[in-house]
Amino acid sequence: MGDAQLPPPPDPRMLPLLATITYGAGVIALWGFVSLALDVDAIAQADAGPLLGPAIVLTACLITFAALLRVRQRTSPTGPALVAAASVYIGMLLVGAVGYTLVTADLSWFVLFIGAYATSPFVIGAALLAAVDVLVVWALTRH
Repeated sequence: MGDAQLPPPPDPRMLPLLATITYGAGVIALWGFVSLALDVDAIAQADAGPLLGPAIVLTACLITFAALLRVRQRTSPTGPALVAAASVYIGMLLVGAVGYTLVTADLSWFVLFIGAYATSPFVIGAALLAAVDVLVVWALTRH
C-alpha cells in the first residue's frame, strides 16, 4: 500500500474566518427562530427594502471577525467578548438607522430606528452570539 501521507495540520489563522461564517449563519438562524416564535419581522418597516437586514448582519459579521482576530493573543477572553458584544450591538443599530434614514430620506428616522430596535431580541441576540463566538474561539486557541 505504501506510506499514507497525513494531511497537513490545520491552519490556525483560518479559525477566525470559519468562526465568523458560523456566526453569520447563527445570526440568520436566530433571526428566523425569533421571527417565527414571536411572529414579528426582523425589520418591521416594510419599506426598508431587501438589503437593510443583510447589511446589518454583514456589519455584525465584520465586527465579530475583527474581534476574533484580536482575541487569540489575549490571556483572558472577557474583555474582548464584552467589546465584541457592545460593538455588534452599536454597529447593528447604527447601520440600520443610517440605512433606513437613507431609504426614507427622513432624518428623524435615525433616532426613531435606534429607539425602536434598541431592545429588539434580534439585535440583542446577535450581540450575545458575538460574545459567545469570541469566547469559543479563545478557548479553542488555548493549547
